[in-house]
Amino acid sequence: MQRADLITRAVAGLVDLLLIIGLTRLPDVIGFLSASGYILIRDGLFGHRSVGKKLIGLRVISLEEEPRPAATYRDSIIRNVPIVLAYFLFLIPYVGWILCPLVLVAEGMTALGDRAGMRIGDMLARTQVVPDAPVGEEKKPAQDQRPDVTSTGTSGPLDTQQ
Repeated sequence: MQRADLITRAVAGLVDLLLIIGLTRLPDVIGFLSASGYILIRDGLFGHRSVGKKLIGLRVISLEEEPRPAATYRDSIIRNVPIVLAYFLFLIPYVGWILCPLVLVAEGMTALGDRAGMRIGDMLARTQVVPDAPVGEEKKPAQDQRPDVTSTGTSGPLDTQQ
């Protein structure tokens, strides 16, 4: 299975981050709970992809079963625990502002160093981010299997004429 490159994953993460920032702007506890909830279940939403992954064309697959199904809500919660931990740490003044980026850098460095591009959350949940197959690509093999119209073969009535 082809892995998604880190730049594409970072762009999808940036889209999700903008959504999370918007959710935190909601009043009081509602903003905190909605942002935390989105972080945890985001890879189980919208066809088992977060908003950022859906817009960029990525998906999360489970490595537990064959054939590789999309990640479930359970997988999403497990794989995003380190991210929500970083979010919680960021809420602690001063100390959290240092620890949050450290957790995120550890996640990024793990994905960068891993051959399959798996971050710590992916290793915990046994998931992997892969490019999503475009809809047009699925129909392409069916078009390639059409018979060749330039060949008349030997059984046709036109083959006997010269």
